[in-house]
Amino acid sequence: MAGLALATGCSYTNGYTEPVTCTTVPATVSYKLDVLPIFKAECFRCHDAAHYQLPAPQGSSGAMNMESFSSISTWTSPKTGINGVSYMVGCIRHDAGFIAMPYDGGKLDACEIATIKAWVDAGAQNN
Repeated sequence: MAGLALATGCSYTNGYTEPVTCTTVPATVSYKLDVLPIFKAECFRCHDAAHYQLPAPQGSSGAMNMESFSSISTWTSPKTGINGVSYMVGCIRHDAGFIAMPYDGGKLDACEIATIKAWVDAGAQNN
């Protein structure tokens, strides 16, 4: 794939017992080119303007409208999560104490999670 670089040590534990590793993450993660397409494919079915509601019942879909960068960026700060992990990253990794996303029982693949985490770790820029 064009624009992708091999990343070593790009791994996480998926909440089960087996390690899951991603071998390709963009060298510089772009919101518009790398992250937004993941959100569109995996998140917008529940987190678009049509499903957005506040206040959202605990665990319901649509707790945020991910069509807006400003709404997304609210959930990327480590202050929104637990023990320095942003709410967004904790949810997509299915970390303990977070609402597992996607809520329909699916899970993003290791490279999608690694890409979003790299973007969040780099400051979640609107680039």
